[in-house]
Amino acid sequence: MNHYRQNNIIKYLFIFAFSILLFAENASTPDPWKIDIQILLGFSENQVDGVMGEATFEALKSFAIEHDLTDVVLRGEYDDLGFWGFQQYIIKYNQYWLRELKNRTIIEDVVDVDYLRKGDETLSSLEKSIENAQIEVERLIHAKSKSKRIAHENRAMDKWQKEKKEAERIISALGEAILTAEEEADKWGMERIRALRLAEEQEQLERLEERKLEAVILTSDLEDVIRIAKKEINRLVDENNKLKNFLTTSADTKSMAEALKSELKQARLEMDSLSVQKDSLEKKLQYIESKVGEKVFAEFDKENAPVKKKRWYRWLWPFGKK
Repeated sequence: MNHYRQNNIIKYLFIFAFSILLFAENASTPDPWKIDIQILLGFSENQVDGVMGEATFEALKSFAIEHDLTDVVLRGEYDDLGFWGFQQYIIKYNQYWLRELKNRTIIEDVVDVDYLRKGDETLSSLEKSIENAQIEVERLIHAKSKSKRIAHENRAMDKWQKEKKEAERIISALGEAILTAEEEADKWGMERIRALRLAEEQEQLERLEERKLEAVILTSDLEDVIRIAKKEINRLVDENNKLKNFLTTSADTKSMAEALKSELKQARLEMDSLSVQKDSLEKKLQYIESKVGEKVFAEFDKENAPVKKKRWYRWLWPFGKK
């Protein structure tokens, strides 16, 4: 039990010692803003230590009086505040005093002629640097565009070389194809000539077959014509015989024909006279029919006419109109 307590005490002592060392290290390292305040107040390199003591208070008080920035603290004395009081004040208002010190430093630098001259020189050097940079940028742009153009030309050249090789390959392939086509054309020409010959021979054979068929047809037609001619010759022979017989009896026929002619003339004259008589008879018949019709119509009208009766006063006075 005692051994356990001793171990705990040793652990606590070790932790306490370690915390003291860390605090001492942090305390020995001043804050950056303290160093900045001392530098802005015009402390030399040897005087800058980051300790906000009496020297820093007096310098800050002189700065505040010079620029009319004094407050309640800076109107008093360092002994009235003490070290810790000034520490609390400066920790609270360090941002304010840093801003005022920097602004006054900037204003003094601007008012300073040497600073203006240096600023002009810096500005002129900056303008020259800008011009040089612009020239360099233009040169770089030109170089970049040139490199791009060269790269584009190189790519175009490579592409052209590839296209040239491809064109040469195509041309060689076309040459071989042309040679093959010429050989095939020669073969095709021979085959065409052979085919034309075969076609001509076939056409000649077809023509011979047609002529043979025509000859057969003509032969059969000639046989028919010959057979018909034989029949016609036989008929003409018979007619010739009949004609001979007729010629022997033609004299009697001629006399009979003359007698018939005379009789025909006489009959024609009689027919003419009969036609004249017929016309006159027709006219008479028409006349008779017209007269008979008028008479018949008159009798019909007379028979169908109404009978006029005498009125009763006609009997009493017979002298009136009838």
